[in-house]
Amino acid sequence: MKLSVKEIFQTFILSIGIFLFVLDLFIINVSLPRIQEALHLSNSEVQWIIILYIIGYASLLINAGKAGEVYGRKNLYVLGMVGFTLSSLLCGLSDHIYFLLLGRLVQGISSGLMVPQAISLITLQFDQPEKRTIALGIYGSIAGVASVLGQLLGGILPDQEWIAESWRLIFLINLPIGVLAVSLTYICILKDRTASDQKVDSVSMVQLFALLILLIYPLIVGPELHWPLWIIGMMILALLLLYRFIQKQYRLDQKNEGAMLNFSLFRNKVFNVGLFIVLAYYMVQDSYFIINSNYLQAQKGFSSSSTGIAFVYQGIGYVLASIVVGRLIHKWGRAVILSGILIMILGLAMHLWIFNQTIPDPIHIHFLFFFYGLGCGSVLPSLMTLALRDLSRSLIGVGSALYLTIQQIAICLGIAFIVGLYYHQEGSTKHFMNNIPAAYLYAMLASIGLLCLVIVLVIRQFSIQSRK
Repeated sequence: MKLSVKEIFQTFILSIGIFLFVLDLFIINVSLPRIQEALHLSNSEVQWIIILYIIGYASLLINAGKAGEVYGRKNLYVLGMVGFTLSSLLCGLSDHIYFLLLGRLVQGISSGLMVPQAISLITLQFDQPEKRTIALGIYGSIAGVASVLGQLLGGILPDQEWIAESWRLIFLINLPIGVLAVSLTYICILKDRTASDQKVDSVSMVQLFALLILLIYPLIVGPELHWPLWIIGMMILALLLLYRFIQKQYRLDQKNEGAMLNFSLFRNKVFNVGLFIVLAYYMVQDSYFIINSNYLQAQKGFSSSSTGIAFVYQGIGYVLASIVVGRLIHKWGRAVILSGILIMILGLAMHLWIFNQTIPDPIHIHFLFFFYGLGCGSVLPSLMTLALRDLSRSLIGVGSALYLTIQQIAICLGIAFIVGLYYHQEGSTKHFMNNIPAAYLYAMLASIGLLCLVIVLVIRQFSIQSRK
């Protein structure tokens, strides 16, 4: 069964939201050194550029589905797209870090509005399961293309010489796409029904956002300030408030009074282990791009463009592996995922060996990134499926929302810990790699350690499943 031209066009319109979100998640990685230089930013300010984007997105994910039912999925998709477009303009015109951070926060919040609605709208647009599967496949493919294109554009656009401060193009490129998407959505996408009896717990969303900021802030600024007592006190306070927040949600869930979290999810051990897997894995995933992009440009003399091109090879490896893994995972399961993680670990070890050269050969780096991408593509597409596979149909929606929220929190923690380790570990140590600074070495070793933890957790997860 094939989609008509109209149905394909509608799917592409609804995929623009995930395209822009993923594009801006990856486009910033390669261009960060140029932004830092242009705006004279500290290392912690650079980290906040990414973290606020992700926290804004993550804070809305759990309640996004319910919000779409109340206010209309099409309405929220359009509202999110408008917000994303205007905030991209603010980022592109910013001359001060506070305006840039505000723009990135609004971009993230807008993504949290529009991205979850697109999947729901695709489901509503296609009644036949076969067509729905094809449409969701197109949606996922566009997200994959956006990740590769983001790395490439993040390198090429800041190197343009026909415009002053060309790094601004990484944000301004969103404007024509956003305007076109809003117009086409109004014209081509049918309006969905709303459910007036539903309630959205907006207070809990704000509380979650504030808690994430309170938790991550000391992790970012602590190393720069050499961990004063008030920073440690803030971390303790954040953990206590997080505990109270979870307690309150549990009471609301027990009384069936519209809690953000459905605590029956946590009775499933496979899902619980899956959350720990995604937490450890995604702490490595995004920090890898930030660290290696900065290292190539700041330490090895690569231009922004050559760095972006190098990361395209990682994306190609990821796409190729994910296509193959989709056919193998049902038959080989654990072996495929464990092989992918081992490839990633070997790839990180190879980073240390190749980058230890005074002037690394670009061909070696391209192969290295491609090889690492094969590992990522063998692991990442299957993690969510494995975590959710034992949940009942009624819990899949809230389970996937919680999974994606933990995924985004893990990215923030990775930036705080691993990228923070890279930024703040000054000087060199006497070790067997004369051309590798201690900061880069420690960051790679921390990443390898987390991936080893993923191996243990994956084995544990399959062990639980095999006993059922």
